Amino acid sequence: MSVAEQLVEMGFDPEKAKLAAEAAGTLEGAIDWISNNDGATVAAPAPAATEPVAEVAASFKCNDCGKLLRDEDAIMFHASKTKHDNFSESSEEIKPLTAEEKAKQVEEIRVKIKENQAKKAKIEAEEQRERERKRREDGKAMIAMKEDMRDREYREAAEKRRREKAEDEAVKRKILEQIKADREAKKNGGKPVEVAPTSSAPTVAPTPAKPRDYNSTTIQIRLLNGQAVKQEFNSKETLAMVRAWIETNHSDGTPFTMMTPFPRKVFDEENMEQPLQSLDLVPSANIVLTRK
Repeated sequence: MSVAEQLVEMGFDPEKAKLAAEAAGTLEGAIDWISNNDGATVAAPAPAATEPVAEVAASFKCNDCGKLLRDEDAIMFHASKTKHDNFSESSEEIKPLTAEEKAKQVEEIRVKIKENQAKKAKIEAEEQRERERKRREDGKAMIAMKEDMRDREYREAAEKRRREKAEDEAVKRKILEQIKADREAKKNGGKPVEVAPTSSAPTVAPTPAKPRDYNSTTIQIRLLNGQAVKQEFNSKETLAMVRAWIETNHSDGTPFTMMTPFPRKVFDEENMEQPLQSLDLVPSANIVLTRK
């Protein structure tokens, strides 16, 4: 807000406020200018000779308290201080303000300015506190949501690993039982027999174990800062997808290479286009990041 606009907001005449702002440049300087040029008026065109000269009131009177006021600026200032709103024109002359009276008037205006500034600063501080409170609450909600999502992913991955482990153990147990039955049959000079199924499922003849066709894999990644994170990927996705996920979610821009600790293998650019399945990174794997 410009100096002239602030003066108008305080109740001064717009044209006088403009003159004061142009003459002084600062708010307090403009107030001093108005105080020192209290009797000055804005130049206006001279009335035509045929027009009657309008009678000008010598002063204005507050009918609520009886105080005489010099001009409209004084009326506005008095009204803002006292909340009085009943004024009339008066023929009584007002003595020019003494230097002490002018100084007192200027000081009163300055006090009012400081009060308004303090009030505005208080409002701005409260608004800033409210914005900060909302920012903290939004941040807590976002952290809670991410933690919930991460916990859900961990639970799902753990459940999947338990299920796959149980299936693998069932297959191994079945094969061992069949081998044991075959050995017993050979000792007795008979033919190999099949082990009766432990469930209602049809008996399946033992066959050489085949690699499982995993659709996904869970990879634990050791970041440059030592933190370990886990993420599930499609087993047909390329190693480049794992690298892109790390750069998007857990990278500070530091260049890194990827390797598996056991068996030790450092991946190069050619490996980036290979599926995770062909790199023996299924159904789970550990990848360690190292600085380039």
